[in-house]
Amino acid sequence: MLLGNGIGLSGEIDEIRSRLSVLSAREFEVLRLVATGMTNYSIGVDLGISERTAREHIARIMLKLRVGSRVEIAVIATKWDLLQSGAQG
Repeated sequence: MLLGNGIGLSGEIDEIRSRLSVLSAREFEVLRLVATGMTNYSIGVDLGISERTAREHIARIMLKLRVGSRVEIAVIATKWDLLQSGAQG
């Protein structure tokens, strides 16, 4: 996980930014939907893709972000949204 080694907020921001920078635009869309708790089927319906394609996007996201679960995807997405909100306000 991100803060396991005590890298601090600045290091965490850089780590999240680095991890997310490797995602395609479509993968980033899927990441945001995973973070809301949507199922693969619901993600597929929302994006006009098959459930299998949604599952494949999620698998690639997990590989690129070096995480092992949907929960970890959601944690990273949530932290990113919080960091973005903090930077704007």
